[in-house]
Amino acid sequence: MTPAKTAILACSLSVALVAPAMAKTEVVKAISCWTGTLDMMVNTKKDMGWTYSLKYTSLAEDEDPKKNMSGRCVGSGGLVAGKYESAPYYCTVLAADGSTYMVKGMGSPKGSKGTIYGGTGAFKGVSGTVTGGPRIKLPSAKGQFAYCAHDVMERTMPD
Repeated sequence: MTPAKTAILACSLSVALVAPAMAKTEVVKAISCWTGTLDMMVNTKKDMGWTYSLKYTSLAEDEDPKKNMSGRCVGSGGLVAGKYESAPYYCTVLAADGSTYMVKGMGSPKGSKGTIYGGTGAFKGVSGTVTGGPRIKLPSAKGQFAYCAHDVMERTMPD
């Protein structure tokens, strides 16, 4: 091998060894269903507010049990002059192995958008997004609610 080829090979190897590893991104399409209770504050039919607490289950559409999650959320919302205001929420997401992450976002009957943060265990250092589709209302007892929606979670793990 010529000295020039040896220098090029050595340079290429050194770049490959010090280059940062690529982060792994996983996209999970799921159906999520949740139930919970509302605490309503009503002044008129056009002016009201509420808080909620819910539990949910998320089942991966590809039926991979490792992608199924559960968790709980809290949030609030309201109507001002009859107009729905997007509602903030916070969720703790739990995997079967006990690993967790948080999601914070804004939701409405038409859908939701959230940011993934604060991972533990297998999700340590996770980042990403959750986008939820329109809610599908299910029957529920008085003072409670039940909905399902299609969600897309895009999780990125650092290397």
